[in-house]
Amino acid sequence: MVAAQAYAWTVTNYPLQRLYALGPSRDRIGNLGLAQVVAAGGSPLQTTQVGQLHFEPFWGLLVAAVSGWNPERVLVLYPFLSLVVAIGFPLAVYYGLRSPDRDTESWSPWERALMAGFAALLSSFPLDYAGTFRVPWARTFLLKPNHALGLVLFPLFLALFVRIRSWRGRVAAGLVLHLLGWVFVLHMAYVSCGLVVFAVLSWLADRDKAGRDVVDVAGVLGINVLVVSPYLFMLLVGYPFLVRYPGYALQDGSTHVLEATLATGALFWLGVWGAVVAHRRGDRLGRLWTAQLMGAFGVWVAYLGLGAMHLARERDEIFYGLRFLVAASAGIGAGDPASRLTPMLSPRLAAPAVKAAAVALLALPFSLPYWWNPARMDPNFAGSLTPVQDTLRTAMEFLRRETEPRAVVAGDLDLTRWAAALGARRSLLAGGMNVSRDWNERWRVMDTLVKGEDGAAVRAAAAPYRVQYLLVDPALLARYAPVTLADLERRPHLRRVHFSGDPDGDFIAVFRLI
Repeated sequence: MVAAQAYAWTVTNYPLQRLYALGPSRDRIGNLGLAQVVAAGGSPLQTTQVGQLHFEPFWGLLVAAVSGWNPERVLVLYPFLSLVVAIGFPLAVYYGLRSPDRDTESWSPWERALMAGFAALLSSFPLDYAGTFRVPWARTFLLKPNHALGLVLFPLFLALFVRIRSWRGRVAAGLVLHLLGWVFVLHMAYVSCGLVVFAVLSWLADRDKAGRDVVDVAGVLGINVLVVSPYLFMLLVGYPFLVRYPGYALQDGSTHVLEATLATGALFWLGVWGAVVAHRRGDRLGRLWTAQLMGAFGVWVAYLGLGAMHLARERDEIFYGLRFLVAASAGIGAGDPASRLTPMLSPRLAAPAVKAAAVALLALPFSLPYWWNPARMDPNFAGSLTPVQDTLRTAMEFLRRETEPRAVVAGDLDLTRWAAALGARRSLLAGGMNVSRDWNERWRVMDTLVKGEDGAAVRAAAAPYRVQYLLVDPALLARYAPVTLADLERRPHLRRVHFSGDPDGDFIAVFRLI
C-alpha cells in the first residue's frame, strides 16, 4: 500500500512543470503561502494577511522548521510533503490501531493491513471526478497536505486513548487532541464528537461499568478545552464562522445524506458491517472505532440543520474524513466474511495472511493505482503542466530575494496570494482569507496607497500595517481607473524597484513606499 501511494503520487507529479495545483487551485496557493511567510521568519500565529490571527498554525511552523526557515528550500520540499502524508496515513492506521491487549486475536496485523489499504486506496472511486466533491485522495493528500496531516494524527490519538490507565494518560491524550486542533480544527471537532458518542454508548450499554469510559472522555475533552482556550479565543476573534452566508446553504432537493451513504455503494455497506464487527468484539478499541464512525455520520447529518441556517461550511472536509473512515472500516467488513468462507473452501486458506491476500486480490481492480488517470480525472493536473508565467515568476523571485523578510505588500487580492506563496511576503489584503474585523479599514488603507498623492498621508495610513511595497498589475489599475501606471511612477513617495512583462499587456510592477 505504501508503494501504491508512492506510485499514484509519482504518476501525478512527475510530468508537472510547476507545483501541483499551484494556480488552478486557490487552496494550494493558500496552504503554500501559509508555510512560506513563516519560513521567511514571520509569526506562525498570523495568516498571509498581516495581523490576522491564524487558527491552524502547526503546518506553517512544521514546514518552516523542516526547511530550515528557508523559503527557497520550501519550494523544493513542498511537493514531497504530499508524498510523506500520503504514505504516513496508511502507516498510522496500521500501527495506531494495534490492540492494547496482546492476548486478543482481534486487530491482527493482517486485518490492520486491510484497513490501511482500504483507507488509502479504496476510499476514492473512478467516477468521483464527476461528482460534487471530486476525488478524495487527490483533494486531500495532493492538494491539502496540511489537512491530511490531521488524518495521520487521528489513529495515533486513538492508540493513546484506548491505553489510558491514569490521569497521566488522559493528559497525554488531551494534549495530542489539542495538537490535532492546531493542525486542523475540524478534525479535532470530529474526533471530539466521536468521543462523546463513545461515552454515551458505554453509558447505555452498562451504566455500572461505564464510569471509566465517561471519566476518560470527560478528562481528555476537559484537558483539551483548558489547553485550547487561548486557541478558541483566536478562533472567535479571527474567524467569523457564525456569520451566515447564502452560499453555505444546501440546495433544495439536495442529496446530501445519500452522498455519504448509498452513493458510496458496496464500500458503505462493508464499512457499516465492519463497524458492527468491531463493536461486537466488546474491546475498548472496537467500541471507540464504531463511535468515531457514528460520530462522523452524525456530523454529516447535522449539516442539514447547518444548511438551513446558512452555516454549512467546509462540507467537503467532513465528506473526505467520513469517506476515509468508512473505507478503513470496510477493511474489517471485507475481512470478516473472508474469515468465515475460506475455511469452508480449504483448511489451507484459513491462514490470516492467505485470507488478507485473497481480499486484497479481489479489491485490486477497484484500487486507486489501477484506475487513476490524472489527465482525465484531475483538472488541477492539466493546469499544472505548464510553468508559472515568466512575468509572475520573476516578480515573485524579486520579492523573495530582494526585499526584507518581514516586508508587507499591498496589491490586487489575487496577486498578493502569489506574493505569499512564491514571494514569501505577507500582505495587507489577500484573496481567499477570512474577512477580518478591520476589513473595511484595510480597504481604506488600500485606497489611500493607490489613489493618495500626499506622501505623508500615504505613509501614515500604511504604517499600522507596516506596508512597504505596492504591487501593481492590470487588475489593480482596472479597479482604480483612471489611475495609470504612469500616474504612480510620477508620485515622489513611490519608487519603482522592479518591473516584468509588457507595459501595454500583462505586467507586474513593484513600488517601494519611501
